[in-house]
Amino acid sequence: MTPRLRSLDELHPGDRYELGRMSLSLDEIRAFASRYDPQPFHLDEEAARDSVFGTVVAAGLHTLSACFGMLMASPLLRDISLAGSAMEIRWPAALRPDEEVSVAVEVVEVKPSRARRDRGSARLRYIATRVADGVIVLDATGLHHLRR
Repeated sequence: MTPRLRSLDELHPGDRYELGRMSLSLDEIRAFASRYDPQPFHLDEEAARDSVFGTVVAAGLHTLSACFGMLMASPLLRDISLAGSAMEIRWPAALRPDEEVSVAVEVVEVKPSRARRDRGSARLRYIATRVADGVIVLDATGLHHLRR
């Protein structure tokens, strides 16, 4: 079970939190892509066959949004999250419809604020790994501003 943190001070570099598993259906992939990333390989199976993916795949931002949503829906940062201000993102492999991924968050860095003792920041790495073969489909690091 994911803990509910009460302070930035409970985070330490190297800590890892398992958020669970998720998948995106073909309908979810198409709905997101229709609105936010209407490229043919996200929408049309025939067009996707001629793409570098060979099949319909989720938009990278959809994969990121789903994983970030799991973090924000979990109890982990519920009481301490203030905002975010940066993100580095990589999609080493595509996420296909109904492929299950395991989502985890790793603590990269923790920095208490010098100017505001009631807060600080943490760099958190989100990793989504396909359950079937262990291939990473999302590797992103976000800067979170958190209460102390």
